[in-house]
Amino acid sequence: MTTENAERLRLRLKGFGFSSSAIEAAWPRWWSEEAEGSISARADLRFSLARNLGLDPRSLLADNQEPSFVWRGQARFKHLSTEDELERDAIASFGRALGAMLVQATPEQGPLPEMSGSGLRELILRQPAPYVRLSDLLSLSWSLGIPVIHLTVFPWPQKRMAAMTVRIGDRYAVLLAKDSMYPAPIAFYLAHELGHVALSHLTGDVVVVDFEDVTPSLAGDDPEEGAADRFALEVLTGEPQPRVVPATGHSIASELARVAVSSAADLRIEPGTIALLYGYSTKRWKTANAAMKNIYTSAKPVWSEVNGVARQQLAFEQLPGDSVDYVEAVLGPGAL
Repeated sequence: MTTENAERLRLRLKGFGFSSSAIEAAWPRWWSEEAEGSISARADLRFSLARNLGLDPRSLLADNQEPSFVWRGQARFKHLSTEDELERDAIASFGRALGAMLVQATPEQGPLPEMSGSGLRELILRQPAPYVRLSDLLSLSWSLGIPVIHLTVFPWPQKRMAAMTVRIGDRYAVLLAKDSMYPAPIAFYLAHELGHVALSHLTGDVVVVDFEDVTPSLAGDDPEEGAADRFALEVLTGEPQPRVVPATGHSIASELARVAVSSAADLRIEPGTIALLYGYSTKRWKTANAAMKNIYTSAKPVWSEVNGVARQQLAFEQLPGDSVDYVEAVLGPGAL
């Protein structure tokens, strides 16, 4: 059994690359200075940290051993930039471990139905809804037994990840990461991740990680990413490759916002999504992003809405105490 004290263990995890916020979130609340003197408590601490972070617990029970990941090599990463193998293993194992907790705390709704982009859109608009909004996608996901949260804690100090989808047996969980002050960009991320599920992109894999910003990759060289983008756009707009361009050849943010709001009901497309489509079609992202300020009455971090829904939906009583504390920490303070 290890003789390493808790402070040295923290330093070892940090030296391995874990962010301070991830270590703090994973650290069990029951730990105390008094527990340091208990052999069983020191072992329980390491098992708890390993479960939360996706580590092989044996690698934490021996002094000075480099931690090893349980689910290394079982993920596909999209649009990699500078991520090395160690970082990829950490992200995948962190996501797999957290996804398992979320699925455990989410009632199963039976086999997933056959899902197409147009089919999901029709299902949402039947509610009735004026157009497909982030709130509609969240409701649909949870009704299908797919938990969705927004990460306020990242396994690695660098936060380049946009979203990931985790497969646990025949169940799925979506972890959003890229934040926004407006719901439309996050709606695209979520619809994209649902596309990975619906199109069976996780067959044989446990995790798909997207490092992509909100720029549809329809013309890219990754067939799965292009297919997931088309799926997302079909859910949000009714078309897999929509375009929005100004009638006069130029536009300003206030005019774009006015047109988006006034045409949303007829097009049955959320106004913020119309602005994003304009940005993608024209590459005038500055105008598209500026239009958001006029489309929405106020700006607020969207993670709070996403995790507010998660707090209402998750059956925390299905989780052991340490896991409840960990999931609460990942959801962040002040969720609705």
